[in-house]
Amino acid sequence: MPRKYLVMFAASLGFFFITATTFTSLGYVLYTMVGELHWSQAAAGLSFACLGLACGLSSPLPPLLMKWFGSRWTMFLGGMVLAAGFGLASIIQHIYLFFLATSLMGIGFSLIAPAPAVYLLATWFPKTAARWVGFYFMAGAFGGVVGPLIVGAVVGLTGSWRLHWMVMAGAAAVVGLVCLICVRDAVKVETTDQVKAAGSGGIEVESPIDWTVSAALRSRAFLFLALAMIVVQTVVTTMHSVLVTHVASLGGGSAPGAIAMSLLALTGTLAKGVTGALSEKTNPKGLLVGGLLLQSAAIFLLSLSHSPVLAYVFALIFGVGWGLSWLSAHILLLRYFGSAIAGEMVAMATMATTFAVLGPILAGWVADETGAFVPVFFFFAGLLAVVALSTALFMHKPTLSHRADRSTPAPTKPGHAASIINAAE
Repeated sequence: MPRKYLVMFAASLGFFFITATTFTSLGYVLYTMVGELHWSQAAAGLSFACLGLACGLSSPLPPLLMKWFGSRWTMFLGGMVLAAGFGLASIIQHIYLFFLATSLMGIGFSLIAPAPAVYLLATWFPKTAARWVGFYFMAGAFGGVVGPLIVGAVVGLTGSWRLHWMVMAGAAAVVGLVCLICVRDAVKVETTDQVKAAGSGGIEVESPIDWTVSAALRSRAFLFLALAMIVVQTVVTTMHSVLVTHVASLGGGSAPGAIAMSLLALTGTLAKGVTGALSEKTNPKGLLVGGLLLQSAAIFLLSLSHSPVLAYVFALIFGVGWGLSWLSAHILLLRYFGSAIAGEMVAMATMATTFAVLGPILAGWVADETGAFVPVFFFFAGLLAVVALSTALFMHKPTLSHRADRSTPAPTKPGHAASIINAAE
């Protein structure tokens, strides 16, 4: 088999695996662990927050390691770090060790995907990079669909969350070895900017205004888009953390929660897939507002539900809203400010979404105090509705008010913009 297809296979397998075993399924395992180890819901939420925080803070590592050791050793190391995190999770007795375990999982996530894989696909498939990167993200999204079901099957058949973590540790080591055997660099990484600029896919969007980053950051449009992204990411992260536990409290155990998580991932993936096409025919601002309102309505429904069946309806509606709002926000950043600085703008907005890790902690604390997640759901539903209404009324295409802002040329990093947008999907 040609090397480039082996690279595609290894990269896609890695993204599929880490998506299936971390963010989308950790909430399922936590439900079992909390009950057996008598942890508080706040502590469980903090462990989920450690995963997200470690993943975000370690994101500068892959380009550096790829420059020093190459992509295959970087991804192999990611598999080993992930295996160490899973292995530690299988033997823990105290919550603080689990914080370390989930932090290792987050670091392993960053080292395997998406930065190394996007660079590899962009250099191995220079003429068709956009198509292959799209397939790659589809593989990762599919991991989010099947992950909760796989974890549910393992825990259900064995009755042991410790054995689940041991199986995942072994599988992570195998994924790391596959990357070591299959992955090679088509172009040697000389600088970290090479990695950041990969995967452009020929995306070039010109803005009628020569925006500078500082001027764009001060614009009302950016503030509204960043706020929408922060709120959406906070709600999604919290749902990944608490949905299984909440649905289990409605009756039927944890299995309906796993199904709801898979439905959420599936509809979110499909919605992201069609949002790009819809944005060519309609205003992405309308898609953003509509997506926020759908999420608000879905969470309000979940807060009133007394049956797992309504949780499935929630997952379908919420997934569509998530896909519409998340991708349309990135499209608006690109259209409003142009590809020359869109990379920096997306990076700033994405950095702000780090605050999303506070969502699971808040939800856990409220559940400990009130015995349910419903108060947090009502709060999130209201917050999403307020952000949707304010965006519809007050966010408009930005204009520069000071001539001085036009005098400084904008930095040109078109590839960086596209690669970050792909990663965010």
